[in-house]
Parts: sequence; C-alpha cells; structure tokens
Amino acid sequence: MTARIYAGDKPVAETAFKVNKSDLVPSWKAAKAKLRLTTAYRGVFNHRPKPKSCQKYIVLHDTEGDGDASTVVSWWVTSGQRVAAHFIVNKDGSIVQCVPLDRIAHHAGFGDTGHNRKYGVTDESRDDKKGTASIGPWAADYGMNSYSIGIEMVHVGGSGYYPAAQLKALDNLIAYIDAYYGRKCRIIDHKAWRSGNSDTSPEFAGYLRNYQKYRKHAA
Repeated sequence: MTARIYAGDKPVAETAFKVNKSDLVPSWKAAKAKLRLTTAYRGVFNHRPKPKSCQKYIVLHDTEGDGDASTVVSWWVTSGQRVAAHFIVNKDGSIVQCVPLDRIAHHAGFGDTGHNRKYGVTDESRDDKKGTASIGPWAADYGMNSYSIGIEMVHVGGSGYYPAAQLKALDNLIAYIDAYYGRKCRIIDHKAWRSGNSDTSPEFAGYLRNYQKYRKHAA
C-alpha cells in the first residue's frame, strides 16, 4: 500500500508499506480462542469429508428442548438416526462441538424437492447418507448437508427470549467459522431449507436478519 502526505491539497511526500492479510483479519485460532468450546465427537455423527471448497452455508436450528448440550448429544446418540449438528450453543454461552468443520453432519436432513437447485448444492457420493430415511416425494433433496455447518441453539420456540450470553456466543462462533474458511458463508435457518420446519423460532426472526446482514445478532 502507498501513503501520501499532503500540505493543503497538494501531495508533498509518499511512502510504500506492506500490509499482511493477518494484520487485517483475525486468525481462526484467535477467533476460536474467544469461544468457551468443548468437543463431544462421535463416530456416528460423522458422514465423510467436507472440503473447504464445498462449504457454502451456515444453517441455524433450535433444539426445541430445554436440555443442555449434553442432553442433546445423548439423545442424538440413542436415537440411532445418526443425526447431529456441528455445534450446540447453550444458554450460558458455552458451546459443544459434535462434528469437525471438515466433515459432513446430518443436521439439515431432507429439504423441499427443488431446493438442491435453488441453493446450488447437490446430492453426491461424499455423503454416506447412513441413517437417512425418506420423508416423502415433496422433500427429496439432501444436498445441504454436504455444503454447510449446522448450529443448534438450546431453545424452545415460543418460550421467549434468547439469553444475551447465548447470542454473543453465536456471534463469536460465526466469526470463528468466517475466519476458518476465509470467507462469509450464507446464513439461513432450517425452515428455509425445509418448509414447515419450526427451526428457528419466530422470536429469532429479527436476529436472523441481523446475522444475515451484519454477521451478529445486533447491528
């Protein structure tokens, strides 16, 4: 970059200097360090590789239960459906990671028929599709899982507000994901992928708009 020094409206000196990308964008390791993050990886949650080049979306969900992340993980394990999200954000702001960022998780499930094309994703061989079961011809598309990160927030629709600590944790988690991939992936909620789905709750609608525009819950 070049800096110019002016006297009035006339340049009188000029100097060149180098700016490293790392000086402008926080590293993913620095972003990760801001998270209260623990891991709960399970082999049954992992559905093969998801290269960085295939990451396109962040999909937000509600757990639709009051149990914390450990309760959610236990339910996913015992259900036998091999479903999980990459992250669960507790109400106190702590976060549990269930699937590595570079692996496919079955969090979005089947979407409306035609949504693979709408969202620019494909059903493909990278996804082992273990545990899947058709829910009808109206929702035949499964591509979102191979191109996204799933985030569950502990919340029941209609139960009221999301605690400030939880929203701040989600802000920081999205910043970490952005830093890890070096780009801003599109943010949607689950019901955008499959119509009629409850995720996320009506009380989250304003926050969702802010996340989509500002990458955080408040402007």
